[in-house]
Amino acid sequence: MHVRKWQIGAVAAGLLAVTGCGVPGGGGSNDAGETKDGDGSIQILGAIPEGEAVGLNAALKTFTDETGIKVTYTPSTDFTTEIRTKVKGGDAPDIALFPQPGLVGDLTASGDTLPLDDLIDVDKLNDAMIPGLMDSVTIDDKTYGVPIRVSMKSLVWTPKNFEQSGYKTPTTWDELMSLQDQIIAKGQTPWCLGAEAGADTGWVFTDWVEEIVLRQEGPEFYDKWTSHEIPFNDPKIVQAIETMGDIINKPKNVRGGADGTLSEPFGDSPLPLFSNPPGCEMHRQANFITTFFPKDVQKDLAANVDVFALPGDMKDGYEGTPVLGAGDMATAFTNDTDVVKLMKFFAEPDFGAEWAKSGGWLSPSVEFDNSNYSDPMTGEIAKLLQDADTFRFDGSDLMPAAVGAGTFWSEMNAYVGGEKSAQDAADAIEESWRG
Repeated sequence: MHVRKWQIGAVAAGLLAVTGCGVPGGGGSNDAGETKDGDGSIQILGAIPEGEAVGLNAALKTFTDETGIKVTYTPSTDFTTEIRTKVKGGDAPDIALFPQPGLVGDLTASGDTLPLDDLIDVDKLNDAMIPGLMDSVTIDDKTYGVPIRVSMKSLVWTPKNFEQSGYKTPTTWDELMSLQDQIIAKGQTPWCLGAEAGADTGWVFTDWVEEIVLRQEGPEFYDKWTSHEIPFNDPKIVQAIETMGDIINKPKNVRGGADGTLSEPFGDSPLPLFSNPPGCEMHRQANFITTFFPKDVQKDLAANVDVFALPGDMKDGYEGTPVLGAGDMATAFTNDTDVVKLMKFFAEPDFGAEWAKSGGWLSPSVEFDNSNYSDPMTGEIAKLLQDADTFRFDGSDLMPAAVGAGTFWSEMNAYVGGEKSAQDAADAIEESWRG
C-alpha cells in the first residue's frame, strides 16, 4: 500500500531475470538443505516503518529474552528495490518481511527463498491461520512464508446509533442492497465514498471491484484473475465493475453522487458518519481509516462508531464471507538454528501479544487471544477477521504495477466519471496488461 494499501508493486519480469544467485539450501532445489549452527544474531529487513515497528521490536525483545539470540530489524523505505538488490548481490538478510506475497513467489521462482516444511510444523501453522491466507506463500506444495501481520479491508463503518435507527446489520449481499433502499426511504444517504488521493486516485474503486469479484465469483476465480489466467475483460469482470457502478450511480445512494466520489478525499469521506444527524450511514474501508476519524472519536472508537464485515453470500456467487486484505510475511533466506527458532516463534498462534498492546496490528491467527488488544474496537475487527471463510490479498497489489497501480486505477476513474463503459474500461486494462 502506499501509506494506505501496503503496495509493493509487481516486479516479476525483473526478478525472473535474477537467476542462480541463490542462498545455500535455498528454494531452487525445493529442499531446505542442512540446518547449520547459528551465530547468535539475526538480521531482518522489512517494509514496516520505524514508527509502526515498536510492537514488532517489543515482540522480538521477548524472543531475545527467551533465547539469547540478538535480532536486528531494519526498516526499508524502498523494500522492493532493496531486497532485489541484496538478493541479486548475494547479500540477502536472514529473514525478510514482505508486505505482499507476490514478491515471495518471484524470489522463490529464482531459487532464493527457503522452504519451511522441514523446519517448522507447517500443518499446525495452516490450522492456526485465517483460511486462505497461507495459499499466498504455498508454491508447488511447499511453504515459503509465515504471516506475522494482516489488515482487513472488508469493513463497513456505521454511526454508533445505526441499529437504534432501525437498521439491521446485513449478513448477505442481498440484505445489504435492501438496506440501501431502506435508508433512502427514510430520507437518509446510505454511503459515504471518496476516492480522491492525488496521483493515486482510483484505488478506492479498485478495492470495491476486487471485493465484488471475490464475492461474485469466489476465491479460485479471483486468483486466476489477479494472475491473468483470466483476462481482465472477461464478462464476469465487466459484470463486477457494473455492480460497483450500480451502487455508485444509484440515485441518492452515495453522498455527492458519482462525481462527488472522484473529488472527495478518501480520508475526509467517512467524516459525515459523525455529524448530527449523520450525513451517511455506511462507509466501506480498511481498518486503517480510523486514523482519519475525528480525534475525539479516535480516543474511544467503541463508544463512537460501529463496524460490520462487508457481507458475502452474493446470489449465485461465493457461499460464505470472504475478506480482502493485506499483510506481512516472514520469509527466510538463511537456514541456521537461530533463524529456525525465530520462524517457529513467528508461527506460534500467540505471537504478537506485545504488538497487540501497542496498537496498529492484527494477528493472522484464528487462535489469537483477542483480549490482548488494547483497543476494544481492534478486538472486534479481529473477531470479524477470524470468522471469515477465506482471505485474499488486495488484487491490484498482486498485478503488475503498470496495471494494478496504473490502468486499473485510471480506467476505474474514467468509468465512474462516465467517460467510459465498463466494457471499454476493462478492454483498456486488458490491453495494457498484454502490452
